[in-house]
Amino acid sequence: MKFLLLYNPVSGRAQFKRHLNDIVKRFEADGLNLDVYESKAPKDLQNQASLEAKNYDVFLVGGGDGTVNEVINGIMKTKSRPRLGILPSGTANDIAAILGIPRNVKKALEMFFHEQPVLMDINQMNDRYFVYTAAAGILTRVSYDIPRRRLKKYGYLAYVFEGMKDLLHDYRFPLTITYNENKIENEYMLALGMSSNRVGGMHLANFSSSKLNDGLFEFRLFQRRRFFRTFRLLSFFLRRGKRLKEDEHLVASRFDIKTSPDVSWNADGELSDHGDIVIEVFKEEIPVYASPKVKKKYF
Repeated sequence: MKFLLLYNPVSGRAQFKRHLNDIVKRFEADGLNLDVYESKAPKDLQNQASLEAKNYDVFLVGGGDGTVNEVINGIMKTKSRPRLGILPSGTANDIAAILGIPRNVKKALEMFFHEQPVLMDINQMNDRYFVYTAAAGILTRVSYDIPRRRLKKYGYLAYVFEGMKDLLHDYRFPLTITYNENKIENEYMLALGMSSNRVGGMHLANFSSSKLNDGLFEFRLFQRRRFFRTFRLLSFFLRRGKRLKEDEHLVASRFDIKTSPDVSWNADGELSDHGDIVIEVFKEEIPVYASPKVKKKYF
């Protein structure tokens, strides 16, 4: 098998590069073919993944959720589907955590060598693909608005500090959503879409009983309330995603969403689009490595 390691040298606190020699030696010891490519600029890994997908059996991705998102977008532009193994080195690493991949590089490699991959759904928002979350409204700008120097200095705490400031803003935006031949229309402060039970480094076990290969995507819509909005959101996270009776929960394989042009949409922690969007699920699209526990529970 041919392996290509695609990595982001500035992901997280820029620590991944120090693991390179150990990774290369591990492959050499087993007589396996490993090539290494370092990202040179934003979207570089997307282009490289698209160019090389047909030439490799396995893509190893060193980085955080944004790096994985880049590689996924590169793969989805081709007909080839190399297996995907994630070596987490970002700040939150939600995608790796969802798949049960350990932060320890040696343990992660052992998983890739001994586990068989499983097919995972991939989602699309307009022209952009994503893995696990799409959202608009309060708290959703935090992941991409923080300066990199602050992330490098404070790590995950930088998200916490920025989130506390964002809670003070009074978000209100209209949504008209068509799904499963249904249509709803209201004003909201947060639209949180997920295909798993983890987002922003938090495990929301009570959000739903979703699978990673069921061909479905889920939205929780938080209606705009002038009073107690901070309490309601904190209650949602403290109760690990449990639905409040006034909130709406939608499940479908496609959503057509109309909204104001100034509404920003976050996908996998990155700014993805503005205004109207269409979200569609591609069932069991890419083979990924996951832990035995995750395969049993979520596939």
